[in-house]
Amino acid sequence: MIIFNYNLLFQDEPGLEAGAIKRDAETIAVVKESAPQFPENFVPRSDWLEMSGRQARYRSRLPFEKADRDFSWALEVRGVLSLVWDAAERKVFYRKGDEYTPERLRFWVLHTFFPLVLELQRVYRILHVGSVMIEGQAVLFSAFSFGGKSTLTDYFIRRGHTLLSDDCLAIEKRPDGYGAIPSYPFYRPFRETETLGYYTDNFTREPQPLDAVFLLQKSAPDAAVTITELKGIEKFKAFHYSSFIHFEFMREERFTFFMQMGQSVAVYQVAIPWDLKRLGEVYEMIVRHCKDFRG
Repeated sequence: MIIFNYNLLFQDEPGLEAGAIKRDAETIAVVKESAPQFPENFVPRSDWLEMSGRQARYRSRLPFEKADRDFSWALEVRGVLSLVWDAAERKVFYRKGDEYTPERLRFWVLHTFFPLVLELQRVYRILHVGSVMIEGQAVLFSAFSFGGKSTLTDYFIRRGHTLLSDDCLAIEKRPDGYGAIPSYPFYRPFRETETLGYYTDNFTREPQPLDAVFLLQKSAPDAAVTITELKGIEKFKAFHYSSFIHFEFMREERFTFFMQMGQSVAVYQVAIPWDLKRLGEVYEMIVRHCKDFRG
């Protein structure tokens, strides 16, 4: 399976479909633990936190402020599993809990753990956004909680648009701009924990140049659909509120990254009437805007 431009192999769970493999991409194996001390050799580094309907906490030998490419750490999901990133072997190890299932393993690795690995290693910046291809452009949908991001992403997918991400997308800074790194070929237009949702073949596995971000703003059911370009600090807010994680020690570097990104990437606010019957209007307005932008 190709996720975030890596090959991910669930070595001990043959029932999890491997899918396509990229020859020029690094392969990360997800394997059942074999060490006798696991993950007890990592001390707890956080209190129990609410994550996807579960209690979870971070563990590591060193403080997370020391995180870099050589940093190993663990995520303990109470009752379900423990996951360890072994930086030396570049593998994900897991230990099963009483409520473990292969599907939950896949969910926690793809949805939460591996994106955190990439963020902590500074390989990519991860944004909590939906993303599809429109008129040959990689476009992001950003929204506050329950802001309609997944619903709008699903609407575009059902109309034949190629998926990059339903929930979290990796961003890469390049000499000529910024790249959108597709996550995984699942999308979830419904509210349910510990599931990736539906699989789709209409998923690009290749990084794409990032063209624009649409910040979704709820409006009255009878309001007009409008698109307004954001400038200055308002652009930064659209990125900041879409952050996948909020480790305090990464605050300054993320601020710098997003301020620079705001100088290169266009950001638009879309006023969306809170009425599902009008999603077609929102869709047509965004597609038309992308055509004009491309033209």
